[in-house]
Amino acid sequence: MIKTQRHTGFTLIELIVVLVIIGVLAVSLVPRFFDGSGTNEYLYRDQAFSLVQRRQIQAMQCTNCFPVGVQVDSISINPAGSPGCENTATRLCISNRDRSSVQLSPTAFTVDLYFNNLGQPIGKGGARICQNSCQINVQGSVTLSICIEYEGYIHLC
Repeated sequence: MIKTQRHTGFTLIELIVVLVIIGVLAVSLVPRFFDGSGTNEYLYRDQAFSLVQRRQIQAMQCTNCFPVGVQVDSISINPAGSPGCENTATRLCISNRDRSSVQLSPTAFTVDLYFNNLGQPIGKGGARICQNSCQINVQGSVTLSICIEYEGYIHLC
């Protein structure tokens, strides 16, 4: 009885094709794990969204207080009237390493955005603003926005 020995394994061509596919994936995907571009914007937008909503809720809870608001500049969002750049529960500051790639910019209002006791956006003098929606843009490799509507609805847009 003759036994035929069967060789199992991969051919050289199959191995080369698999190595080429792994190489292409490594070149295109590995840099994403070591570079935050494109993902930092989402992080900063979510933090800014939370801070603006928090200030709006504070304004609605304090009906006899001076209007509560936020101050937005290119690198930070702070409670209105208190400049500075630090990351706390009430402030957002773009970190030094991200300042060249991520910036904040308000649209349809200057720097200060206040809320009245109904949660509606008002200016420093108390007049209603955001007739056509105000925005806080987080600009980087992508531009993400937070929209503040005339009646006070804050949403990601």
